[in-house]
Amino acid sequence: MTFSSLILTLSCSIICVLAYTDPSVTNPQLLKRFDYKLSFKGPHLAFKDGTVPFWTFGGSAIASDDQVRVTPSIRSQKGWIWSNNPLTADHWLLDIKLRVTGRGRVGADGMAIWFTDKPGVEGTVFGSNDQWKGLGIFLDSFDNDALQNNPIIAVMINDGTKAYDHQHDGSSQIQGSCIRDFRNKPLPIRLKIEYINQALTIYINNGISQDDNAFEFCTRIDRAQLPQSGYLGVTAATGGLADDHDVLEFLTNTYSERQVSAQNQAANDEQARRYKEEYEKYEQELKIQQADYQKSHPDAVTQINEQQVYESEYDREFRVILEGQDQIRLSISNVDRKMAELLGRIERLSITGGAPQQIGEQAQGGTGVVSGVPADVARIQDINRVINANTDMTRTIQSFA
Repeated sequence: MTFSSLILTLSCSIICVLAYTDPSVTNPQLLKRFDYKLSFKGPHLAFKDGTVPFWTFGGSAIASDDQVRVTPSIRSQKGWIWSNNPLTADHWLLDIKLRVTGRGRVGADGMAIWFTDKPGVEGTVFGSNDQWKGLGIFLDSFDNDALQNNPIIAVMINDGTKAYDHQHDGSSQIQGSCIRDFRNKPLPIRLKIEYINQALTIYINNGISQDDNAFEFCTRIDRAQLPQSGYLGVTAATGGLADDHDVLEFLTNTYSERQVSAQNQAANDEQARRYKEEYEKYEQELKIQQADYQKSHPDAVTQINEQQVYESEYDREFRVILEGQDQIRLSISNVDRKMAELLGRIERLSITGGAPQQIGEQAQGGTGVVSGVPADVARIQDINRVINANTDMTRTIQSFA
């Protein structure tokens, strides 16, 4: 091994073991902002009607409370999910948690992460259309060219004219890749896709380490020409073999330079000031119109008593106290009714206290063996019930205190 190759190997090793550092930490001039309209994660990922807020999905994709299953492990399936809003920032970071699982030793076909000038439609490239314009990151499970270089994470930037070469896994078209086995891992894998200053860098957490920040370097593409504005999406497809392709989290962060952010903040403050002035102006005009209407229609004027319309803090507290007392009164009434029933039973048992014992003696032919419940035991049981009822009543009253 030559000295230069040794240095390269050591450099790659150092890069692989270093923990991931956010771009806003390495460059303090970048201001980080989370974009919730371009993100989704569990729990409560989907609404009760099955939709995902700010996203649209279709095909075989199924959204649940904690994940989006883009394709199930059924043959010849295609699924997709795309953002409704475009990503317009110059610098951004995608943090994606996903899982690819299957029963076979080999899976297919794979899934793709997209940033394209318009939302894709169902097609032949991992569930999306061919000849796209923008970025495609492929998690290719199946080795079509039999070169034993799959599973692989490959990057292809298309200008809208190139057709993806399926037979050779796009080996002559991809701009960067790394061979990583992302199937059937004990933990979900995570991808960080960073686009800063036209440099595209991909990191991967292999789904083995418990450390959420243990990322490995995958690939980097300098001078990556991506659209100024694009839509985010995840698609997947199965073929003769099938895997479950799940997305658990899709988080989008954008970065802007602090100087630009300060200018934008100043512009927002100026806009807020104008809105406030317009509101005050309209409020004054409304008061004048109300006064003119009252003068011209004195009979139709209804004075609003704010004390009757709005509830004060004192009235609200007093109402809560009264409602609590009503609940206590109802609970005491229920307990009193149950105690009256128990006392009635005790009186009836005291009147016919010897009957169970006599019946038991007759059943045994006068031998003195009692098969029924003695009267004194029955009284003790009912007394215990009364005591328990009193205890429940005390606890109920204390709960409303």
